[in-house]
Amino acid sequence: MSFQFGTNGSVFADKTGPILGPLMGYEVLSAFFPKAGFLDVMLFGLKQVGPKLHFLATSMVTIGTLFSAFWILPVNSWMQTPAGYGMNEVGQLIPVDWMAAVFNPSSPTGWCICCWLPADWRNADSWRPANTL
Repeated sequence: MSFQFGTNGSVFADKTGPILGPLMGYEVLSAFFPKAGFLDVMLFGLKQVGPKLHFLATSMVTIGTLFSAFWILPVNSWMQTPAGYGMNEVGQLIPVDWMAAVFNPSSPTGWCICCWLPADWRNADSWRPANTL
């Protein structure tokens, strides 16, 4: 998303960067890196690492997905209903209250994540080949 903001909406990225940049950075550090690190082990490592470490890798990918949803959904909802911001002297939107920015009025964190993620897992599970059970 950050690459798309920079190339497709450079003025938007300039104005909202002080708020959206850290939120996307939190997603990268807390979710993307752990998922990327354990995904290969989860997909290709069962015979190489054994079932316990494979289960750990799968659990880490799942937890990374939860963190990813926690940070990306507030970014998307903040763009719909911005909250917790002020403006600096060059016209950029700057954070004034991070809690209001993350948990803004349209932020689906909380109950929606509890509803959406199991539905996503069910949909992903329906694409699993039958021989992988």
